[in-house]
Amino acid sequence: MNGLDLSVQERPVEGSEVRELRSFLRSIGDTLRLHILRYLAREGETNVTTLADALRASQPLLSWHLGVLKRNQLVSVRREGREAMYSVNLPVVRAYRARLDAWLAIPEPGTQSEERTDD
Repeated sequence: MNGLDLSVQERPVEGSEVRELRSFLRSIGDTLRLHILRYLAREGETNVTTLADALRASQPLLSWHLGVLKRNQLVSVRREGREAMYSVNLPVVRAYRARLDAWLAIPEPGTQSEERTDD
């Protein structure tokens, strides 16, 4: 039996790494949240009003989605008086990506196992 065959009896118990990756994937699993992250990554720090205009979404809806992203530390918030300024937390996004790559055992570009061919 190979290491990838996970029958019901062999399925591993879900650990904290899997739970955290699942939470990350769920937080980016919404189209509007992906658009928020993309906008912030391209345009930089902005407020909800600007984001609402750019993404053509209501401020309350954006605030709710930003809260989801904030809870998962994917966006950072900086207060400027009464205004909240949002930006992508790139170190956290990159760390989640690296963790997912490692968990999936995705080889680094240019490594021998990446160049494997299917016969």
